[in-house]
Amino acid sequence: MSALEVRHLNLLVALQKYGSLHAAARSLHLSPSALSQQLRELEQRLGGSLFRREWRRLVPTPGGTRLLQGAQGMLDEMERIEAETRSLIRGATGTIRLAMGCQQSYRWLPAVLARFSKVEPEIEVMITAEAAAAPAEWLLSRRLDVAVVAGKLPRDRRLDTTLLFRDELVAIVSREHAWAKQRRVDVASFAHEQLFCDEDALEPQAPLGRALDKAGVVPKKRTLVPMQGTIALDLVHANLGVTVMPRWTAAPFAPRKHFALVPIGGRGLWLDWFVVTRRESADGPLAKFLAVLLEPLARKAAT
Repeated sequence: MSALEVRHLNLLVALQKYGSLHAAARSLHLSPSALSQQLRELEQRLGGSLFRREWRRLVPTPGGTRLLQGAQGMLDEMERIEAETRSLIRGATGTIRLAMGCQQSYRWLPAVLARFSKVEPEIEVMITAEAAAAPAEWLLSRRLDVAVVAGKLPRDRRLDTTLLFRDELVAIVSREHAWAKQRRVDVASFAHEQLFCDEDALEPQAPLGRALDKAGVVPKKRTLVPMQGTIALDLVHANLGVTVMPRWTAAPFAPRKHFALVPIGGRGLWLDWFVVTRRESADGPLAKFLAVLLEPLARKAAT
């Protein structure tokens, strides 16, 4: 019988996050003494210390570190199992677990899910957001069925990748900005601009980061902002700088009367999106879901 209970896992995760019993206790709505008692009970069950005190912080021992490495994963897995169980109780006959590499991609996902629900009404598609950071690991451990990723692909012979679509990345500027009158903008022009973007956009494997690096260009000023929501667009609308987004993502939020969407470079900047699955025969519902997901690509190939 396992010495671990769900309350112990929650305790461990809270201690790792907050570093002290008092802060962890507040987050779990418990008294520090009650939390301390739970920790002592767990340590007695396991036969040794999991944390040591250093000044006012609790630092994990080697045994505590190992337990912490698995605690969050166990809680996540239990949450997924519970959600899938509830889905089955409601009448679903199975679940497909999907991860998306970009939250902005969720805009087109509802249409895919609506088409799939007509094909397999009793199969539920669950978004596994935490898998987006390491889709290959999740796929190979069978905690995930499908991943949609962009840019850098996982390299593993046990995985299959299929092109889904291409995004054109465009510069978005205020109608008052000088670029608004240009048909396209050269990468070198970013050297004179304040760029609003997230950290990933400037990594060497990202289209914009690769283009800037190749041209030896550094933006005049770079401000990191989350690309979810409209923060970057609000700053651009005030003509404080420029941002770069996929054209299809920006279009609904950047009306022509306020913004200009300007192609970058002679051939444009493009981001390829791929569907990644395990290299094995997909079962009936999964095969049908992949067919629906890849339907636009299949139609294009047939024309």
